[in-house]
Amino acid sequence: MVLGIKHRGQPRAKVKWPVHMHTTRGSIYGVTTNISTSGAHISCQEPSQVEGKLLVTIEVPHSRSLNIVAMVVWQTVSTPHESGSDCGIGVKFAHISADDRQLLQSLLAKHFERN
Repeated sequence: MVLGIKHRGQPRAKVKWPVHMHTTRGSIYGVTTNISTSGAHISCQEPSQVEGKLLVTIEVPHSRSLNIVAMVVWQTVSTPHESGSDCGIGVKFAHISADDRQLLQSLLAKHFERN
């Protein structure tokens, strides 16, 4: 078992959607590596110590953006010799509007139908 997956409860779609995280220390840009209706993994190039709640704007291709208040659950930082991005952030969605939740559910259902 991969750590944490059993506790998610929601299937995760592997999608790469641009993300803008608004924190008390400034903005961080990244991309989702996977997402569900309850949370996401975000990969970013800028290692940053983020914690607590933050506003996450997810740019969904061919649709409007999702604006979600999320709670940082975990984060990782790669060492310079490791390949891949520098930072990974796991977030749990704390507040998502009914319209954004419905749009996200629809997008995920379409993704799972195709894959």
